[in-house]
Amino acid sequence: MQSKRLGKALGTFVAASAMVAIPMGGAQAYNPTGGILYQLGDEPCLKGRGNCAIYPKSTQLPSGRLVASFEKATVVPQTGSADQETLPIYKSDDHGTSWQHLSEVKAPAYLSSAPRYAKYKSNWGSPYLYALPQDVGNLRKGTLLLASVVTGDDAYYNEHKAADPNWTPSNDGDRPDMALALYSSTDDGATWKVLNVIATGGWQGGSAGAIGRNVAGANKYKQVDPLWEPYLMVHDGRLVCYYSDENDYTGFDPVTGVAKVDPDNDTATDSHGQILVHKTWDGLGAQWSEPVLDVAGLTLDMGGGRKEIGGGRPGMTNVVPTTDGKWLLTYEWWGGGVNTRYVIADDPLKFYEGSAGNPVTALPLAAGSRPLATGGSPVIIGLPDGRLVYNAAGSGNVWVNESGRSDGEWKEYQTTSRNGYSRNLQYVEGTGRLSILNNQDTSTLAYAEVDLGDSEGAYYQLVNRRTGQVIGTGSKTNDANIGNGDVPDVVMEDRGSAANKDTQYWHVVDAPKGGTTLLNKAGGRMAGIWTGNATAGQKIGQWVDNSATGVWKVVKTADGYYKFQAAKNTSLYLTGASRGAPLTLQNTAGDGSQEWQLVQLAPTAADLTKSRRSQQLIASSVGKNATVRLNAAASDPAGTALHANRTGHAYALASHGEVTDLGPVSFDEAQQGTVMLPATIPAGRKIKIAVAFDDSPLMWDAVTVRAATTER
Repeated sequence: MQSKRLGKALGTFVAASAMVAIPMGGAQAYNPTGGILYQLGDEPCLKGRGNCAIYPKSTQLPSGRLVASFEKATVVPQTGSADQETLPIYKSDDHGTSWQHLSEVKAPAYLSSAPRYAKYKSNWGSPYLYALPQDVGNLRKGTLLLASVVTGDDAYYNEHKAADPNWTPSNDGDRPDMALALYSSTDDGATWKVLNVIATGGWQGGSAGAIGRNVAGANKYKQVDPLWEPYLMVHDGRLVCYYSDENDYTGFDPVTGVAKVDPDNDTATDSHGQILVHKTWDGLGAQWSEPVLDVAGLTLDMGGGRKEIGGGRPGMTNVVPTTDGKWLLTYEWWGGGVNTRYVIADDPLKFYEGSAGNPVTALPLAAGSRPLATGGSPVIIGLPDGRLVYNAAGSGNVWVNESGRSDGEWKEYQTTSRNGYSRNLQYVEGTGRLSILNNQDTSTLAYAEVDLGDSEGAYYQLVNRRTGQVIGTGSKTNDANIGNGDVPDVVMEDRGSAANKDTQYWHVVDAPKGGTTLLNKAGGRMAGIWTGNATAGQKIGQWVDNSATGVWKVVKTADGYYKFQAAKNTSLYLTGASRGAPLTLQNTAGDGSQEWQLVQLAPTAADLTKSRRSQQLIASSVGKNATVRLNAAASDPAGTALHANRTGHAYALASHGEVTDLGPVSFDEAQQGTVMLPATIPAGRKIKIAVAFDDSPLMWDAVTVRAATTER
């Protein structure tokens, strides 16, 4: 969190009052309860219907578009088998609020005429999408990559269908030529080409749902050597692919970490084990490096003096940097004890030098938070401000490490997304929220958004007319049932008194179906009516935003204050009855306890990041005491104008730290507006003009004030 930069009172720096009118009717959508990305119909599946559509993954492109993919193991109508199976690509051009089908990625055999790809007839599953953050060899920054499991046709399925046309599968089958392929797209996911094969395995052998049982007759040696779950990142100018490998390995080189494959891997009795490894590629040649061990698992005695690693089947690598210079790898584990674990290393390419792993339940926790989720398929991501976010299959909640340190404590937050296998987390530039993709029920993939605080858009202090105090949370940041002993925590506080200054600031957000929600800056929790029942006397507590209709209706008074009327019972209002009192719902009162002044949080120099700068914002040079033309043109990935007919709030920031409130700015259909510089800003001063919007990122530009009083 960035609470340090918010610790100084607004009045210290802002040269004018920042009491504002709320511009209602947001241009940028927000959908906390989400919807369905994909639901399996009545089409036949190549394996059991319960996991026919699984494993959603997503990434964000430089254009702002989100793209997602998932395994969809339905029978290909043209072939009646897995031959010509494709991976679907979906897009969201509104930052995760809605999704649409975009394209299909074919198997290598159908994208290239090169003989080396001819055996890879199915683009099956385990997709991982990644937008290159920098050039790597011949690949340009921003290129969209897809790593996925490609295979030959499913021999087990074909053999059973040939013997009995009415047979239907109930679990995994047996495909030959299991491999990981790398694809690229340079048009935001619309079209694709195959780049190379990252790593190769052998037969599937029923893995992972029917290991060693659902074996095809064509699999002479009952081989179980598939590859799964690629995870891409760039490190030291090279592309790294982490993955799960069921080839049989006898050990690894303790100096280089290179895994040692069993010479009889293709023919000897299979261990049914799995290890975690990675390969690297320079983006130039065709070959990837040798596989380097990350997690070995248990050592298995195969008899006759033959030992292999891979017991316990570690799987599903995720890797993130920490703010204290370490690297954190999470994985699932089926070798006994807690089934989600982690390893910490100084080098992301040398996890083999570290420990065998520790249970995630041993990580330090914030007060009230339960141990990190288990159940397998852990996912961990880093946020731009250094925070880490984790979830796993056993819980619908997420855990946030606010310090981002490898030894930092983890705090639990509720979401609106149910627990499920391989629940994907995606930070969204443009909103500052998380997009969650989730597998639930029978091959149904759902999506939702969640706010974890410090998201895009203006924040406000809500100042009570009667007491002069503001709405706070006692410096609590997560859901009150977790962080405050299941007791409502939204209270009246003296302005600036909170240990965590962010907890006194709130987004005023339009709900998808009308109404308004207040979301706290510190943890993104809404000011919710406790128990959900809008009755007189009910207290207010922090809770995940789980309402499509909003909690409040905003009513403006004749003299510029606001009342917050309960959406479920319009006879009741948000009330701060006395100093230090809990916030409650009460019948209408005329004593000022239900009237609120909104004071916008002014930006600081730390908010004026490179990504938020718009060099078209200030149309020309600026004279002293001049009327400045502002061009706030911006759009979402779909091309929808963000600031047309919207109201923003402008500020001037001087290099020595002074912030001058320039007041509200009305932007027209063309996203143009004007603001006047006060005479107190002298000629020759270099200033940055910033415009804050309720529902989109802040914009700013720099200019030097000229002596003239009119613009050139």
